[in-house]
Amino acid sequence: MYKRYPSVQSMNAFLHAARTGSFSSAARKLDLSHSAISQQIRSLEEFIGQPLFIREGGGSNLTDAGQLFASVLADGLAQVDRALSSVKNRKVPLRMTIDVDSELAQSWLNARLPELLSALPGHELMLMSMPRAERPSFERVDVSLRYGYGDWDDCEMMQICADRVIAVAAPALLSRYELTAPIGPEQVLELPLLGYTRRSWIPWLDAAGLPPEEPAAVVVFDNAANLMAAAEAGVGVGLVRGLLAADALRAGRLVELTCAEIPAHYNLYAVWSHGQAERVAPLVEAVKQMAASTLSTTD
Repeated sequence: MYKRYPSVQSMNAFLHAARTGSFSSAARKLDLSHSAISQQIRSLEEFIGQPLFIREGGGSNLTDAGQLFASVLADGLAQVDRALSSVKNRKVPLRMTIDVDSELAQSWLNARLPELLSALPGHELMLMSMPRAERPSFERVDVSLRYGYGDWDDCEMMQICADRVIAVAAPALLSRYELTAPIGPEQVLELPLLGYTRRSWIPWLDAAGLPPEEPAAVVVFDNAANLMAAAEAGVGVGLVRGLLAADALRAGRLVELTCAEIPAHYNLYAVWSHGQAERVAPLVEAVKQMAASTLSTTD
């Protein structure tokens, strides 16, 4: 419901008169005439419905209502002044709210935030990792970076990259078993294996020409970033996405064990609501270029 307020000028005139106890002093302070100050305060009193000053003996004293109003008005005008100062003569950055898959953020995107910010001058990024159940809604985000099959309804999307799933382990694990990469797929199964709740070993075994029987895992994870951290610690062998493992492979914290791999059908997409393609295009293109650069260095 629309609310009518008195002018800021009239409230400012009242506040100066209240502080000095003189309409004339307020007029000089604000570079206005005495009659202009009187008129502004009179209009304020008409709006409030009761007098704010008692004019007597050539001076002006606050009424009880005037004292109450003055005591709270100063903070209110100070807030208005701060609000104006926050945007006056200042270029406000374009805020972009991004829902980022938590595994992607931990293993890949966080390390590339400087590069992403450099590609988006004038933007302010807000990163969120929304629960999967909330992801169909775009009420809180501009674009979502999520894994899937690209079959979401009521939105627009672009595949960021195609990926592959590979077997990796820490050099320390290979050293314990007196092995040197690359090793054969059958030797991989002789090592402790790490499980992932959203990925079976069977497609990889099939691609490697091994019997498609799910092997036992020493630890099972529901988060790929945690699985990779365990692999880096030498706990076991993990099946991971090339994009998420790229930094660890480049740094030597992980090694690719064998040439056996499978294409990832559950890939990374940028997803946004209809009509927002132009707004999110710089971000989507920047992320796509960073993914392409990452994968080109690991091929």
